[in-house]
Amino acid sequence: MRQYHLLLKKILGEGDVGYEPRTETVTIGLSAWSYTVDLRKGFPLLTTKTIVPRQPFEELFWKLRGERNVKPLVDRKIHFWTANAFDRYLKNKKLSENIPKHSQVWNEEFEKYKKRIATDAEFAEEAGDLGPVYGYQWRHWEGRDGRVVDQLEKLLRGIKEKPGSRYHILSSWNVAELEDMALAPCPFWHQFTCCGKQMDLTMVQRSCDTYLGVPFNDAQDALLLHMVAQETGYTQRFFHHHFNNVHIYLGVEPRSDFWKDSDNITDFQVKFRGIKKREGYLDLREWYLSRVSDESAGNERKDHLPFVLEQLSKPYRKLPTLEFKGYFPLMKAIEIPPMDVVEVVGYNPHKWDAKATMAA
Repeated sequence: MRQYHLLLKKILGEGDVGYEPRTETVTIGLSAWSYTVDLRKGFPLLTTKTIVPRQPFEELFWKLRGERNVKPLVDRKIHFWTANAFDRYLKNKKLSENIPKHSQVWNEEFEKYKKRIATDAEFAEEAGDLGPVYGYQWRHWEGRDGRVVDQLEKLLRGIKEKPGSRYHILSSWNVAELEDMALAPCPFWHQFTCCGKQMDLTMVQRSCDTYLGVPFNDAQDALLLHMVAQETGYTQRFFHHHFNNVHIYLGVEPRSDFWKDSDNITDFQVKFRGIKKREGYLDLREWYLSRVSDESAGNERKDHLPFVLEQLSKPYRKLPTLEFKGYFPLMKAIEIPPMDVVEVVGYNPHKWDAKATMAA
């Protein structure tokens, strides 16, 4: 996906450095960006690093079921949300001050929490609750009169009955319940448009972890478009991705101290914009690592910049395709493992140590 690499380059070459208070990390980013993926040319799984398809697909099915507890994901060895659930648990128990983020005690308690969530169903019922996040809003949006709206069912019915409508929307931005969520929705607006026999999806995202999150968002919503199109008798075409506050994480102190110096920022961006060949990204990676502090214990891999520079050095490969393993009604499909529903064909990514740590 050339558009994705262009976004990475735009951020690093022209982005602004700032501090994000929720995650307590330093970032470099842009206020907005957008690109369009033509799904007729292949399925948007990155080829310059490996994305395990099952992982974003499992999370999508979890959302589509309207889940709000991390336990079903943990049981399937998906841990994107576990740290957010732990953070909410600490706040609810008024333990956040005694167990601060990015500290050794936080890391130790988080390991205990993960083991207990995985093995203690009664504990997980309370401690694994994320609040009314994402898919819960899609399936259980409660109005002022107490009436619960299943947006997904309403969407599918609306497309079938009035395809030309502009109301084919899934919204997870419920202002009244934001404070109850472990994390406010990042992708919060999904609008489907029927164009003849084809269907497009426009997604708006308020906050974008470009290295770790965006590739998963692209894969998830491309699959969502495939599934909705199949269910309603259309062919998927364009996925339009609109980004707000799109950023790359630069870690925490002492690693992030490098970015407090405006001269360092200027030096890095001048060198970055001067790169002419892919090998230059690896040279800049070595220059950067020679000037920053080591990451502190327990905060390894929270600086995503070395991974981004490594990824930019890789040439693109042909995109894979997505195939359904027969026809499954959407509402039934989301109750079974996603890789029993779909198959990714012809995926041949570069394999390297691309595992960074997600900010929570």
